[in-house]
Amino acid sequence: MKHVPVLIIAALLVMSADVAAASTPSTDQLEAHRWQLARATDAQGRRIDALFVRGRPPYTLRFQPGYMSQLNLCNQSSSTYHLQGDRLVLEGGIITTAACIRPEVAEQERVAGTLVNARAEMTLALDGRGRLLLRNAYGDVLEFAPVAGTDE
Repeated sequence: MKHVPVLIIAALLVMSADVAAASTPSTDQLEAHRWQLARATDAQGRRIDALFVRGRPPYTLRFQPGYMSQLNLCNQSSSTYHLQGDRLVLEGGIITTAACIRPEVAEQERVAGTLVNARAEMTLALDGRGRLLLRNAYGDVLEFAPVAGTDE
């Protein structure tokens, strides 16, 4: 039991170092990569399983000058975007309208659309490992890993 406080302090230091290393991404940083979903948790820290569909490529964000696309869902969507400090502002979204045959893919798209949309009040940060953290006003956190290149 003597070591428990030391372990707690060490864990807090690691967590605070990661938070301290977080920075607001620039548009150049966002547009340099495609961003594949690596981890997703709700406000209670529970994994958001619906965003991960076995046998399908990961949910991906692609930023291009003035546009953000959501890829590898049943439908593809795109919105204009700009940054206001650490806030991601999406406007004027369009989406394809293919029917989703597999129920789990339809659910993935529904959940992604709920978490990442123009009304979600999202903030962005780059963590100390170069991963993109997207947080919405509800406390959900999506962690995206950079993928080399900007082409699909």
